[in-house]
Amino acid sequence: MRQIIMLAGLVIVMGLIMIGAWPVLTKNPEGLGLRALGERSGQAYIYGYPLVLSDVTRQAFLARAEAPALNALYHRRMRPSHEDRTVVRPNLDTLYTLAFLDLSEGPVLLSTPDFGDRDWMFQVLDAWTEVAGAPSRRLIGSGPHDVLILGPDQPLSDDTDIAVMTVPTRTAWLIGRIAVAPGEDLAPIHALQDAVRLTGAAPLSQPTPIDSLPPEYVDTLSADAFFTRMADVMSASDPEPDALNTLSPLGYGPQLEGNRSTLGLLARWAVERGVSVARTQLAEGVHSRPYGPTNWRTLRDGVGEYGEDYALRAGVALIGLGANRAEDAIYPNTDIDGEGALLTGDHAYQIRFEFDQIPPVDAFWSITVYDAQGYLIETPSGRYAVHSQSDLVRDPDGGLTLTFSAEPPPSRQSNWLPVRAGEPFAITARLYSPQPDALSGAWEMPPVERTPD
Repeated sequence: MRQIIMLAGLVIVMGLIMIGAWPVLTKNPEGLGLRALGERSGQAYIYGYPLVLSDVTRQAFLARAEAPALNALYHRRMRPSHEDRTVVRPNLDTLYTLAFLDLSEGPVLLSTPDFGDRDWMFQVLDAWTEVAGAPSRRLIGSGPHDVLILGPDQPLSDDTDIAVMTVPTRTAWLIGRIAVAPGEDLAPIHALQDAVRLTGAAPLSQPTPIDSLPPEYVDTLSADAFFTRMADVMSASDPEPDALNTLSPLGYGPQLEGNRSTLGLLARWAVERGVSVARTQLAEGVHSRPYGPTNWRTLRDGVGEYGEDYALRAGVALIGLGANRAEDAIYPNTDIDGEGALLTGDHAYQIRFEFDQIPPVDAFWSITVYDAQGYLIETPSGRYAVHSQSDLVRDPDGGLTLTFSAEPPPSRQSNWLPVRAGEPFAITARLYSPQPDALSGAWEMPPVERTPD
């Protein structure tokens, strides 16, 4: 009996202690309940994911550069191969020119040469991955062209006759794409890359390298590390107070040192839990995107201009950081056949375009195969893609049939893309300057049909 009384007394004392300690354990700037705090944390993670991923990508890239600098051009000179593991779903259709912009000290001038009949685009994304502008052959012709890129609140002289692009953040990412035809000599494209000019190069010390791909690195950050970096990047790049206000309920911002001093123990747990749930939901949302009527997934609406659709912005960053607007390109992709079964190298498949259903574009199109992780497939043939400028053989009625299989077909091998026996694979189509039917969804990629074994 005495032991029961002592135990009951201990429970009462602990309860009284907990009642007194609860405000300390759950302390947070706005006095939110733990559930609400976790929800705010998850919302802030989704909101800030593209910002942090872009910043980590910049760090990873410049850490490998021989002469790291902002406002400096870096040219990719070669097409990717199956050995490249830097980004998923690498693009074989263009050579890239990249620059990470610092607009805090004033505008920079981008000058591009005359590209002739070659397709090109130099896209600028703000720190949040919104497209601020994208000069291209589709919009302004072959060139040469100059565009003055301004940061937020930077005055413009009234007497300038140069095209102007205003970026709402002080940091930005320039992604230039110059089209490459299959088998083409790359020397002329290198000459075009070298003719591009960007003013205001600002050398910097070598950033610390990261030991994984940027999305994997971000996925391993603790909530404290993620929000600390998010607050630092926002303070440096985005002058809008509303952006930083997303972090104030969590105890982060330029005037705060982080949640260690502003959040209680249980509040920190709620913030960490909110980030964990948001990561799971983001990954599930990407992988559960609905297939279209022919079992292809195609993002059209809102890409590059997200408004307040922060979930879409984060999802696009996860699967294709640096995505352009749909009117510049769309990327139908699938990993299932017309019956809904996963694509695998155990079977052979075909895509059949009717003569009047060839991908409707004003520039060009391509189709590439990837493994289940999104990398190019190593095969003896070294073939990864077909292109509208490839030597494709049309069907007798003017249609076009493409074959996907581990073994080459007996004929029309120019229309064949190899996969690996026994391994799953995925297919991505790229339509550059898609026509209205492709943009509206009136035209869809035909289904991937399994051929009889």
